Amino acid sequence: MDLVLMGSTSRRGGLAADPVAEFMQVVEGVLATAEETCGVEELEPGLERALAILQKNPELRGQFESRVIALIDSLQEGVVEMVSFLMHVLRWETVREAVEERIRHPRGDVSNIRLYEAMVDAFSDSWRDRDLFARFSEA
Repeated sequence: MDLVLMGSTSRRGGLAADPVAEFMQVVEGVLATAEETCGVEELEPGLERALAILQKNPELRGQFESRVIALIDSLQEGVVEMVSFLMHVLRWETVREAVEERIRHPRGDVSNIRLYEAMVDAFSDSWRDRDLFARFSEA
Protein backbone atom coordinates (compact mmCIF):
# COMPACT_ATOMS: atom_id res chain seq x y z
CA MET A 1 0.00 0.00 0.00
CA ASP A 2 2.76 2.46 0.83
CA LEU A 3 4.10 2.34 -2.72
CA VAL A 4 0.92 3.94 -3.99
CA LEU A 5 1.57 6.95 -1.76
CA MET A 6 5.22 7.51 -2.72
CA GLY A 7 4.51 10.27 -5.23
CA SER A 8 1.88 11.97 -3.17
CA THR A 9 2.75 15.36 -1.75
CA SER A 10 -0.62 15.59 -0.05
CA ARG A 11 0.39 13.02 2.54
CA ARG A 12 2.28 14.88 5.25
CA GLY A 13 5.23 13.03 6.70
CA GLY A 14 4.60 9.80 4.80
CA LEU A 15 7.60 7.59 5.56
CA ALA A 16 7.47 5.91 2.17
CA ALA A 17 7.79 9.22 0.29
CA ASP A 18 11.13 10.19 -1.25
CA PRO A 19 11.82 13.65 0.23
CA VAL A 20 14.05 14.72 -2.68
CA ALA A 21 11.38 13.78 -5.23
CA GLU A 22 8.74 15.46 -3.08
CA PHE A 23 10.87 18.62 -2.90
CA MET A 24 11.31 18.67 -6.67
CA GLN A 25 7.57 18.20 -7.15
CA VAL A 26 6.92 21.22 -4.92
CA VAL A 27 9.59 23.20 -6.80
CA GLU A 28 7.91 22.40 -10.12
CA GLY A 29 4.60 23.59 -8.70
CA VAL A 30 6.09 26.86 -7.47
CA LEU A 31 7.78 27.52 -10.82
CA ALA A 32 4.57 26.74 -12.71
CA THR A 33 2.66 29.13 -10.45
CA ALA A 34 5.34 31.81 -11.00
CA GLU A 35 4.79 31.53 -14.76
CA GLU A 36 1.07 32.21 -14.31
CA THR A 37 1.06 34.92 -11.64
CA CYS A 38 2.71 38.14 -10.52
CA GLY A 39 3.92 38.75 -6.99
CA VAL A 40 5.00 36.30 -4.33
CA GLU A 41 1.69 35.85 -2.51
CA GLU A 42 0.71 32.94 -4.74
CA LEU A 43 4.16 31.36 -4.39
CA GLU A 44 4.49 31.49 -0.63
CA PRO A 45 2.44 28.37 0.26
CA GLY A 46 4.66 26.29 -2.04
CA LEU A 47 7.80 27.97 -0.72
CA GLU A 48 6.72 27.08 2.83
CA ARG A 49 6.16 23.44 1.78
CA ALA A 50 9.60 23.30 0.14
CA LEU A 51 11.22 24.77 3.26
CA ALA A 52 9.44 22.27 5.50
CA ILE A 53 10.75 19.36 3.41
CA LEU A 54 14.32 20.67 3.62
CA GLN A 55 14.10 21.24 7.36
CA LYS A 56 12.60 17.80 8.08
CA ASN A 57 15.34 15.97 6.16
CA PRO A 58 18.73 17.41 7.19
CA GLU A 59 20.46 14.12 6.37
CA LEU A 60 19.68 14.76 2.67
CA ARG A 61 21.14 18.26 2.63
CA GLY A 62 23.80 17.41 0.03
CA GLN A 63 21.16 16.17 -2.40
CA PHE A 64 18.97 19.20 -1.74
CA GLU A 65 21.93 21.56 -2.23
CA SER A 66 22.61 19.99 -5.63
CA ARG A 67 18.98 20.52 -6.67
CA VAL A 68 18.98 24.16 -5.49
CA ILE A 69 22.25 24.85 -7.32
CA ALA A 70 20.78 23.32 -10.49
CA LEU A 71 17.85 25.72 -10.07
CA ILE A 72 20.10 28.77 -9.96
CA ASP A 73 21.54 27.73 -13.31
CA SER A 74 18.07 27.46 -14.86
CA LEU A 75 16.87 30.93 -13.79
CA GLN A 76 13.27 30.16 -14.72
CA GLU A 77 10.52 32.46 -13.52
CA GLY A 78 10.25 32.01 -9.74
CA VAL A 79 13.77 30.68 -9.14
CA VAL A 80 15.08 33.91 -7.59
CA GLU A 81 12.14 33.98 -5.19
CA MET A 82 12.52 30.31 -4.31
CA VAL A 83 16.26 30.38 -3.71
CA SER A 84 16.04 33.68 -1.83
CA PHE A 85 13.21 32.50 0.43
CA LEU A 86 14.85 29.16 1.25
CA MET A 87 18.35 30.52 1.76
CA HIS A 88 17.22 33.42 3.93
CA VAL A 89 16.15 30.78 6.42
CA LEU A 90 18.72 28.04 5.80
CA ARG A 91 21.87 30.04 4.92
CA TRP A 92 23.55 27.06 3.23
CA GLU A 93 27.14 28.12 2.50
CA THR A 94 27.46 25.74 -0.47
CA VAL A 95 24.56 27.45 -2.23
CA ARG A 96 25.89 30.92 -1.37
CA GLU A 97 29.29 30.01 -2.81
CA ALA A 98 27.67 28.68 -5.99
CA VAL A 99 25.68 31.90 -6.48
CA GLU A 100 28.75 34.06 -5.78
CA GLU A 101 30.69 31.99 -8.32
CA ARG A 102 28.03 32.85 -10.96
CA ILE A 103 28.50 36.53 -10.13
CA ARG A 104 32.29 36.30 -10.48
CA HIS A 105 32.15 34.11 -13.60
CA PRO A 106 28.80 34.58 -15.35
CA ARG A 107 27.58 31.69 -17.48
CA GLY A 108 25.65 33.04 -20.43
CA ASP A 109 23.72 36.29 -20.17
CA VAL A 110 25.62 38.79 -18.00
CA SER A 111 22.35 40.54 -17.13
CA ASN A 112 21.68 37.52 -14.90
CA ILE A 113 24.26 38.92 -12.48
CA ARG A 114 21.53 41.13 -10.98
CA LEU A 115 19.40 38.05 -10.32
CA TYR A 116 22.32 36.31 -8.64
CA GLU A 117 23.00 39.43 -6.56
CA ALA A 118 19.37 39.36 -5.42
CA MET A 119 19.84 35.74 -4.28
CA VAL A 120 23.06 36.53 -2.39
CA ASP A 121 21.32 39.44 -0.68
CA ALA A 122 18.84 36.96 0.83
CA PHE A 123 21.65 35.46 2.94
CA SER A 124 21.73 38.70 4.92
CA ASP A 125 19.60 39.62 7.93
CA SER A 126 19.01 42.94 6.18
CA TRP A 127 17.74 41.34 2.94
CA ARG A 128 15.94 44.19 1.20
CA ASP A 129 13.16 42.01 -0.30
CA ARG A 130 12.27 40.15 2.89
CA ASP A 131 9.09 42.18 3.46
CA LEU A 132 7.63 40.83 0.20
CA PHE A 133 7.02 37.56 2.06
CA ALA A 134 4.47 37.22 4.85
CA ARG A 135 6.80 34.94 6.83
CA PHE A 136 9.48 37.64 7.12
CA SER A 137 7.38 40.80 7.14
CA GLU A 138 5.69 39.71 10.38
CA ALA A 139 9.01 39.34 12.17
